[in-house]
Amino acid sequence: MDPPNEFGRFHRQIILPGFSQQAQQRLRDSHALVVGCGALGCASVDALVRAGVGRLTIVDRDTVEPTNLQRQSLFTDDDARRGVPKAQAAAQRVRAIDPTTVVRGWVDDFRSDNAISYSEGANIIIDGLDNFETRYLLNDLALTREIPYVYCGAVGFEGMTFSILPGDGPCLRCLFPEPPAVGVAPTCDRAGVFGPAVAVAAGFAMSRAIGILAGVTHAHDRDLISFDLARGAMRTTALDAAARVSDCVACVQRKFEFLDGSRASQTTTLCGRNAVQVRPASPGTVDLNELATRLAVHGTFTVESGRLRGELRGEPTREGGCYELTLFEDGRAIVRGSTEPSDARRIYTKYVGL
Repeated sequence: MDPPNEFGRFHRQIILPGFSQQAQQRLRDSHALVVGCGALGCASVDALVRAGVGRLTIVDRDTVEPTNLQRQSLFTDDDARRGVPKAQAAAQRVRAIDPTTVVRGWVDDFRSDNAISYSEGANIIIDGLDNFETRYLLNDLALTREIPYVYCGAVGFEGMTFSILPGDGPCLRCLFPEPPAVGVAPTCDRAGVFGPAVAVAAGFAMSRAIGILAGVTHAHDRDLISFDLARGAMRTTALDAAARVSDCVACVQRKFEFLDGSRASQTTTLCGRNAVQVRPASPGTVDLNELATRLAVHGTFTVESGRLRGELRGEPTREGGCYELTLFEDGRAIVRGSTEPSDARRIYTKYVGL
């Protein structure tokens, strides 16, 4: 950093219209909570630390694997070979980029019973997730704590982002009252993900996040932006006060069903079976034959007597075998290969969609 000016490394940002040393100081004094450190989380963390955000809390339950390296920019081949927890690898990378940034990486499953503690002191919540249940939890958390929440999603060639500003405009449940049904929404492991789509989605999202923290705002900051890189298409939808639903369960009725745990998925360790049962928060009828077709690239799956069953190749257990997934028509699943609920939730999220 240039000795005459502690913000020397941020000079090109400070001279932007609307920015200033005062704005840069606001960034240095801010604290961002990043939940999920896959592709979107990596891109977001990288942008935040390079912009000068002073404190980062990163929460992720997963470890780095080789298939992550195509799009998860904070990780290295060595991280994948050693199976380093993503939160730890990301925190180490942040310290290498800017040693003055205060960063904590927590290897944990972000849930209703720990959400409040992880959000202590945060000025913004960043969505780096791959599942909808936790996004609805973040929406409840943002409304309860009155913290801005930047939603971001990308799968295939498509992406979407928008900002939720408590008390000013719509929340997530105004726009999408309920999460998608089990097995309906595409996941990266079923549909793939184009690296540039991640970069575009995170770029728009972090433009909003950095502006919010720095106090640099623009007229379009509340817009919902969606795009499809395969078609070269982008759409912007204004989210003004009129987009707020008058009887919204969350921001109007103040019913925080995901934060209080009443809408959380449930896991039960099955004694003596080296397996965990996952019961989604919103059960529904799953098209098992369609899902079996989508999962064919990950193993051989059969559908019989109202259940789908098969082994997931390339998804080794801690003992070296393969996870076995059994899914029932109501969305309930048994994941065999571990007694850890977090392992079962990870497998369910990746291959079925939570």
